[in-house]
Amino acid sequence: MKSALTICLLIALAVAVNSCKRKDILVPEQPKDISGEWRVTKAMRNGIDITSLADFTKFRIRFNADKQYTIENPLPFIVSKNGSYSMDDPKYPFRITFNQTGGTAVSSGFTYPVVNGKRNMNFAFSPGCASNTYLYTLERVNP
Repeated sequence: MKSALTICLLIALAVAVNSCKRKDILVPEQPKDISGEWRVTKAMRNGIDITSLADFTKFRIRFNADKQYTIENPLPFIVSKNGSYSMDDPKYPFRITFNQTGGTAVSSGFTYPVVNGKRNMNFAFSPGCASNTYLYTLERVNP
């Protein structure tokens, strides 16, 4: 009788322990979709806000789903010509590479945060002179 009670208690303990195990729910990460038209909302040069010092309102970069990009109204940016782009990782990208038509490939680090409910892209780059660094914040136009 005592051994039967011990066995029942051990089974109950095993069931209780197993029912308390943490089960992770895996949600698959979706590839980052940057397709669409983007505009500059903030521009910094060497840590100083220069957004109001130049007209950034007309600049647009459009990323297409077929990995092509086009630029309207160029300004100092990572690239100045249209071309193709690629990201280092479709789900967790940290670098984007621009392949300008007839030019060289240019790579830049970028982040893809959500700010005030809107997706942004932040590009850090140095066009030419390494002592001048720029940080542009882009926001999707009419998401």
